[in-house]
Amino acid sequence: MRELAIEIGVRALLFGVFVFTEFLDPFQRVIQPEEIWLYKNPLVQSDNIPTRLMFLPFQALASQRSTWLASCTASLRAGGGRAGGSVLPSCPCTAP
Repeated sequence: MRELAIEIGVRALLFGVFVFTEFLDPFQRVIQPEEIWLYKNPLVQSDNIPTRLMFLPFQALASQRSTWLASCTASLRAGGGRAGGSVLPSCPCTAP
């Protein structure tokens, strides 16, 4: 019961901090002359982000899973399964 009271107190405190900071005036950042060069980087018009490389690991995992699932279902069709056939040991269809 004490843990519940602590949890409710912490959540109420965090909600209070959120409401307080939500209605504050926005922060206006002043950029100093020494750091203005950081914001003057040239704009590149030809942004080419190779998205195929980003999703390559997911495609590899999906293909491994589909081949594993296909071999598991093929082994079930061949007579394996709970009766003790030729099912892969990692197949979820096998009985312990």
